[in-house]
Amino acid sequence: MPSWRCLFTVPPPRQGVEALLLLLARVVAGVMFCVSGWNKVFTDGGRERMVHTLVDAGIPFPVVSAPVLGGIEWIAGGLLVLGLLSRPSALLLAAICAVAALTDGIARIPAGLSVPDWLSWFFYLSEVPLGVLLLWVAAVGSGRFAIEARAALQ
Repeated sequence: MPSWRCLFTVPPPRQGVEALLLLLARVVAGVMFCVSGWNKVFTDGGRERMVHTLVDAGIPFPVVSAPVLGGIEWIAGGLLVLGLLSRPSALLLAAICAVAALTDGIARIPAGLSVPDWLSWFFYLSEVPLGVLLLWVAAVGSGRFAIEARAALQ
């Protein structure tokens, strides 16, 4: 099976504490992205802030990119909460976290820091641990408390 197809398979549901932690991870990350994406798509202030952030980060076509990224965040975040297409949704959101950390996030780190101080700042950027959390969901699946897990059992 080609490697990209494995993202659309539902692995055997995780059990016990891991299933609860996956549920918590999906709900926290999914709600955060769903609300953030909603604001970027459907509110003038959210869209303007996003366009400004994209301009500062040097992202091309910021006026078009802002609602597209907001839409991805809104839809993928909602799918993550529900536990539908969790693996591709988590991977898309992890990619957004990586780009945000490497553009806007790094720009917020003060200049002239030692390597340990710089790393401390970098790993405290919210995008970094959130991205790692999303990669975990993308790797292992949504857990037993997901709609896709219920469908896989039938």
